[in-house]
Amino acid sequence: MLEYVQTDIWVRFQRHIGNTCHYVCADDAHGTAIMLRAEQEGITPEQLIANVQAEHEQDFKDFQVSFDNFYSTHSPENKDFSEYIYKACEAKGHIASRTITQAFDPEKQLFLADRYVTGECPKCSAQNQYGDGCDSCGVTYSATELVNPKSTLTGSTPTHKISEHVFFNLEKSKDLLKQFLKTVQMQKPIVSKLSEWLDGDLKSWDISRDEPYFGFSIPEENNKYFYVWVDAPIGYLASATNWADRNHTNLESLWGKDSV
Repeated sequence: MLEYVQTDIWVRFQRHIGNTCHYVCADDAHGTAIMLRAEQEGITPEQLIANVQAEHEQDFKDFQVSFDNFYSTHSPENKDFSEYIYKACEAKGHIASRTITQAFDPEKQLFLADRYVTGECPKCSAQNQYGDGCDSCGVTYSATELVNPKSTLTGSTPTHKISEHVFFNLEKSKDLLKQFLKTVQMQKPIVSKLSEWLDGDLKSWDISRDEPYFGFSIPEENNKYFYVWVDAPIGYLASATNWADRNHTNLESLWGKDSV
């Protein structure tokens, strides 16, 4: 609740000094974790996210957090925006596919995200480390590099399985990001930290997940879904659009380059 309360204070201040301020947000409603939790409870993912949203809305009411629009990333508006942005990136040559090797739970028949694999660090041999990096020595690695790995879902030993994935080529946006950081109105420490990431090469970002997965399917791809952190940030646009539609206005007036 901390971030919601902090934002609510900022929104109240803006309104108090006479500014027009719309407070929109949404539940992050996609991902493997949601799919597995729904399975555990014996309900559909749609039922689970509806239950969770009702609980969240009651919490906001109890804490007097006042949204103009609290929505869900599992919405038709968010699906449309996600596909639109993806296709625009694809048309500009920012999307590419390649095969990768992933940890796979043979018992669950599921590709395992980093959080669902534990084992020994390949560098310092620390025990019970997750599949993306070691909390003991700080080294980063892939889940397939763990020593004596285990699936946190079933306890079985993961196998290695090849799958084709869709990537966003971040390196092509490097110059644009550098220019953005030179002109953006942002605190200097934040700009400095972000600039550090641009000193070296930017790795391509894996934006797809294999089925089974609860999320939006990727256009013209077979059994591939947008990774949750693709459509989650786009959810702000979707929530703003939902508010605008209900209030007889449009997103351009809120978010367009000439909006005020």
